[in-house]
Amino acid sequence: MSRRDTTLSSFARTQCLRLPPPKEDAWNWQLRGSCRGYPAETFFPECYSRSEQRKRENAAKVICRQCPVLEQCRAHALRTPETHGVWGAMTAGERARALLRRNEYRPAVSPAGVDHPA
Repeated sequence: MSRRDTTLSSFARTQCLRLPPPKEDAWNWQLRGSCRGYPAETFFPECYSRSEQRKRENAAKVICRQCPVLEQCRAHALRTPETHGVWGAMTAGERARALLRRNEYRPAVSPAGVDHPA
């Protein structure tokens, strides 16, 4: 194992340790998803031409838009953030743009104890 591999695996272990423990109530919404029963490729289309990728993503979005847990799914994907696939009727690119917009409009938080003039 190279030094780089050791560093990467150490980093990965550190990141895993930071994840909150799974809680059943935090994930139960997935049991009600319209996506259940579909192959993973439906929501994670990869290795296709741009037009085929878009076509497959749109097919996944049709399923998502009818889903009873659309909002929970979208919130999860934006909070995590999920970097691949269609979640909550949004592609990875759409989620990335939504997060950028959200961060652009979020007011800066001042450190505790620091007063800023109004």
